Amino acid sequence: MKKITLFFLFISLIFFCGFKRYEKPYIILSSGSITSENLKRIERVFPTGQRINIGLAAPDGFKDYGIRKQLSKQDDKTSNWGFSIIQSSDFYIDKTQNLYKDYIYIYRPGHYILQFFYINNKRYPFAHVEFKVI
Repeated sequence: MKKITLFFLFISLIFFCGFKRYEKPYIILSSGSITSENLKRIERVFPTGQRINIGLAAPDGFKDYGIRKQLSKQDDKTSNWGFSIIQSSDFYIDKTQNLYKDYIYIYRPGHYILQFFYINNKRYPFAHVEFKVI
């Protein structure tokens, strides 16, 4: 009986203490400046021509130095399932930092998707957000 109890205790310790939860990177959009106080504030609607500040936060750090930022617009007139790429840029980031800041201006109303990819894995975005410009 002691062996069975010790076995279940050992298994439960492995599951509860042995695995570290990985926190995924996420994107913050803001009409004002991005600080540590507004990291959890959600803004998803912006007027046209306004500066949209972008913050890419990675609580556990970034996995790679090279990152691609891609901005797409949803439109019914395009052939790629309704999405057209508006802007795409590659840049290098410091892996020791947990926050990357940038900004964009959008002058046409619509439904937009902002995605971030690692350069060595361009198929799957590691962070994405949808927002509207009215």
